[in-house]
Amino acid sequence: MAELLKPSGQRLSQFSVGRKYDIENVGLAATQEPLSETLSLTDCSNINSGNSRCGHEYGTSLSDPEKRALLEYLKTL
Repeated sequence: MAELLKPSGQRLSQFSVGRKYDIENVGLAATQEPLSETLSLTDCSNINSGNSRCGHEYGTSLSDPEKRALLEYLKTL
């Protein structure tokens, strides 16, 4: 979820899907087991691909402490 609070141009362009979970950033861990699957995302030129790293910009203008507070709140839900 922390990645979604970054502007779309700063988001990761690929990530691995596996069992490891990152509690701090609320989502999949950046490093996964070797047998995990790596997904590549498209940039904003192909927003209809279903794999675009673009999308909403909600929360990107929040300060770092506000982003951290929002993530901590979401953990309680």
